[in-house]
Amino acid sequence: MRLDFSYSSTEKTKYEMLFRRENLMLVVLSAAALFIPIILRHATFTNQILVGSLVNFLLATSALYFSFKKALPVILLPAVAALLSGIIFGQFTVFLVYLIPFIWIGNALYVYFIKNFNLVNKVNYFLSVLGAGLIKSVFIFSGTFILVSAGIVPAVFLVPMGLIQFATAAIGGFAARGTFFLKK
Repeated sequence: MRLDFSYSSTEKTKYEMLFRRENLMLVVLSAAALFIPIILRHATFTNQILVGSLVNFLLATSALYFSFKKALPVILLPAVAALLSGIIFGQFTVFLVYLIPFIWIGNALYVYFIKNFNLVNKVNYFLSVLGAGLIKSVFIFSGTFILVSAGIVPAVFLVPMGLIQFATAAIGGFAARGTFFLKK
């Protein structure tokens, strides 16, 4: 009779510690995704770059460390926080309601494609971030363009939901690579 020790108490303890650490990291990233847009809410171009880069840092970090399903709070919370803060886009914040579904899907695409390009298909990380950022920004810009063309959203959203989305996705994604090296 052969005994199987593959799931010993030591392995169980190690797994439980990893599970706890992963959940703690998820709570920290989710809280940051919620509070960064609220705390840094002043409507300046520089702040939009800063907030966007920090949010994309959180998104890219969640792509590197979590399953897609576990990353959902980090994907969804920043857009809700931007709307709740009511100040990021000043008097135009109310129009953000129409853009939130595009932002959510854009964030999801960003996380998915970083994970898919880099971790699954072994594409260079920086190229993965650029590709995922391009997909995200084109998607969000396209949705915004349609809403602007339909007269639902003012044209002031075209630049922040296009070029700035790509720039902040690149900045945040590149910065997230540093956390991956720190973990190793």
